[in-house]
Order: sequence, then structure tokens, then C-alpha cells
Amino acid sequence: MNNSLGDTLASLSNDFQGTENVEGQLSDQQKVKFVNLDMMTPMSNTLTYDFEQTTLDTSPKQSIVNLINYENIDTINVQEENKYKLQKYQSFKLSQDQIRKSSKHNTYQPQQTMSQLNIGGQNFDTDINQQSPETSPMNAQTLKFIKELWNSEKNETEYFKDIVNDQKIPIIEYKIPSLNIYSPLMDCNSPIYEPDIEMDLYITSLVDSLWGNQIISRKLQKMLETGSNEQKELIVQKLERHSPQIEQDIFGNYVVQKIFECTNNKLQYRIFIKLKPHFYDLSKNTFGCRVMQKLIEYTYNRNDLQLLVLQQLQSNMKSLIYNQNGNYVILKMLETFDKQKMKFMIPLIEESFNYMGQQIYGCKIIHKIIQQYSQQQITKIIRSSIQNYHILSQTEYGNYVLQHILQYWITSQEKILLVQLVLQQFFQLSINKYASNTVERALEAINKEDLISIMKWLLCRSPNQYTSNFVVLANHQYANYVIKKFLILSDHNVLKYISDHLNQNQSEQIAIQSTVHGQRINSFLDKQIQN
Repeated sequence: MNNSLGDTLASLSNDFQGTENVEGQLSDQQKVKFVNLDMMTPMSNTLTYDFEQTTLDTSPKQSIVNLINYENIDTINVQEENKYKLQKYQSFKLSQDQIRKSSKHNTYQPQQTMSQLNIGGQNFDTDINQQSPETSPMNAQTLKFIKELWNSEKNETEYFKDIVNDQKIPIIEYKIPSLNIYSPLMDCNSPIYEPDIEMDLYITSLVDSLWGNQIISRKLQKMLETGSNEQKELIVQKLERHSPQIEQDIFGNYVVQKIFECTNNKLQYRIFIKLKPHFYDLSKNTFGCRVMQKLIEYTYNRNDLQLLVLQQLQSNMKSLIYNQNGNYVILKMLETFDKQKMKFMIPLIEESFNYMGQQIYGCKIIHKIIQQYSQQQITKIIRSSIQNYHILSQTEYGNYVLQHILQYWITSQEKILLVQLVLQQFFQLSINKYASNTVERALEAINKEDLISIMKWLLCRSPNQYTSNFVVLANHQYANYVIKKFLILSDHNVLKYISDHLNQNQSEQIAIQSTVHGQRINSFLDKQIQN
């Protein structure tokens, strides 16, 4: 027996000679032969494994058999994947007569159908309506809707409405201005109604990015003009969180103004109450005062709201008078509120008359006071104007105060006195850029006898002049407007007398023709006589 075992081992050594791995481990062929000889016991397997773990290279080895199996498995997976892709592709294919004929699909070229596809040397027959085993019922239903929509002549909105009508689901169409499309919104009374979260997030992002952004400001204004009530309420709700800072923004104030123009009374009142504690600060701000003016217009014929505005601003009205932005708000209040409510402004204007008379919106406030209140109520203001007429008449805005008194004020001792003061300095005021306007208004307030007296003075010659006052003023760049107004107000006899005077004096005729202004006055005089 020992001899037979030795012979077997000798033959094994010869059979396995040269079949060891580089590291000296048993190869797969050796292990197979040991198994056939029943020499690979569980103990020997364990010892073999332990020996392999103690060698230098303990990485797992891949046999040729395993590699072949892996390649076969990969090939099968690729084939299955390609087959699934083909089936999915064929599920979207349509026959030639089913392709929708539309002008917007002129460039569409249908692909040729594929009946067979060779993958890995095998032929797979495909069916148009064949579904992949992995395709869920929901996906099949979606594909069905897509095919029906593609074959139909209706657009997406009409197709959706038909589906909803079939299911008897009430819907409302609303327009998203930024996307310029109509989207379905379930009726709030419907049991399956859900809030439009996407629109909420969209408006929130717009309001958060509104600061200093003109494009977003215009988007929100457009939504307030043409959007639904839900969109308008969302915008107001988001803006309330940023008040009053958003009203003081260069572009944000336009959005708030649009709320008082395009929304309902409920939303407007919400903004009004939100801004109530900040009326004074907004009135002094460059952009906030615009919101305040629109807010004051909103209170027209609403006594309760007007009292709330006065409650916030009346104690600080004098401060607003000296603020260039506050003047806008005061003027809007005088135009909108009842004059009895604004009567408290008269003493404040009397105290600040010298400042307001030389300021652009201050003089407008004085104009409005003169128009709305009686002579007894504003006597002090008129007297202050007369006392400072020389300064006011030669300032850019103060001359408008005097013009307003001369043009609209009823005949009184104060008005007659002002006319006399202006005519006493006729020459000096006529050659001034701003005071010449006051002289024109004074000419409109006098009678014919006074006009004849002025004509006689115009045709006289001053000691240091070579021509008459008429020619000197006619050639002046500002005074020629005063002469033109005088010719318009004079009758035919006065015009004829002036024309004869110029024709009889050759030097006068030559002097008036020496300037462009004089030529215009001479031509205008001839036309007035002919007419």
C-alpha cells in the first residue's frame, strides 16, 4: 500500500509540475485533481486557506472559468438593457398617417421604423404597443395621454380642460404675467383644492429681490394691474413684512403706489394702517413722499381716514414746510382735504412766508391758500406780499406769488396798492428777467386811463437817452415782452398814435430796427393796427 501511495504521489508531482502560481500556491487545476482524488478534506481546505493568507499576495484571484462567466453575464445585461431601450423607443413611435399635420411641425421629419434590431448576434422582434415588464401602470397611462395629446388638434390647455370637464372638477383660469400663460387653479370651494404654493414662492422671491431692481418692480406692478385677486393679496402680504422700508426704495415705492391704484379697498386699507405710524418719516423721504401723496389721494371724501392723517402730521407740519419733500405732501393735502380741516395752516404760512415765497413748492402752497380762503382769513399773507414785493418780484419763484395776487385776487385796497408800487418802478422791473412777468400782470389789472398814462411816459425821452423809453424797452431782451403785452391791451387809437410817433422821428425808426427784438415789436405794431 505504501508503494501504491508513493507511486500516486510521484505521478501527482509530475502532473502538477509547472502548474503552480508565481507565489507557489495551488492552481485551480491542482485543486480540481485533489478533489477528484478525495484528498481535499475540510481540514485541508482550511489549511490551504490559512496558507494563502500568510503569503505575500493575499488579493483574490480570478480564474479563467469565472472570467468567462462574468463576460456572459455582462453580455446578457447589455442585451436586456438594449431590449428595454428599444421597447421604450417603439412605444413612442407613430405611423405615418397618425403624425399631426401642423404649421409648427413643418420641419419635423419622422424617423424610419425599425422592425428588428440585432444585438449580440440575436434578433429581437419589437411591437409598437409592447410594454416593458418594468413599466408601471402609471407610466403607461402617462404615455397614453401623451399620444392622445399629440394626435389631437387641441393645445395643452384645451386638452387639460376636456379631461377636467370629463371628471367634473371645477377649475378657474388665471394668468401668470411673468410667464404669459394660463394655468389651472382649482376652485377654493372644491374638496380637492390646494393652495398655489409655487405662486407663493415666486412672489416671495420677487419681493425679496425688489430692492433697487427696476425689472422686478415692473413685474410686480404688472401683476397688480392684470393679476388675480389671490396674486394681489399675496403681494400685499409679502410687502407688509418690509414696510416702511420698501416704501422708501427707489423702485419699491412704485409698487406700493400701484396698490392704491389697482387693488380693492380692503388691501388698500391694510397698507394704510400698516404705514400709519410712519407718515411723518415717509413725508420727509424722497421716495416715501410719493407714496404719501398717493395715500392722501386714497383718502378723498373719507373723513375718518383724513383725520388719521392729520393726527399723525399736524404736530409736525411746520417741520414739513421747511423740508423740500414735505412740501409735496402739504400741497397734496390742501388739494384733497376739506379746506376747513387745513385752516390751521394759515398761521404757519404767515410765519414762514419769506422762506416759502422764494421756494418752488412753498410758493405753490401760498397759491393754494390764496385761492381757497377768503380775504379776511389771509389778509396778513397779502400784506406780507406787498411789503416784500421788491424782493419777491425779482426772485425766480417769488414773482409767481405776486402774479397770483394780481391775476386772481379780487379788487381791494391791497391789490390797488400793489399795482401802484409796480408801475412806479416800471422801467427797473421791466428789464429784470423775473420782475418783467409781474409788470405784465400789473398791466392786465389797470384800466384804459392808466394805459394812456403809461403810453405818454413810454414816448418820452429820458435826459441820458437818445431815444424814447418805448424804443429802449422794445430793444431789450426781457422788456420787449412787456411792450408786447402793452400793445395787446391798448386800443386802436393808442396804437395809431405810437406808430405815427415812430414814423415822424427817423432816429426812432432806425433805432427800433437795429435789433431783432425791436424789429419784432415794430412788425407786431403794424399787424395790430391793421387788425
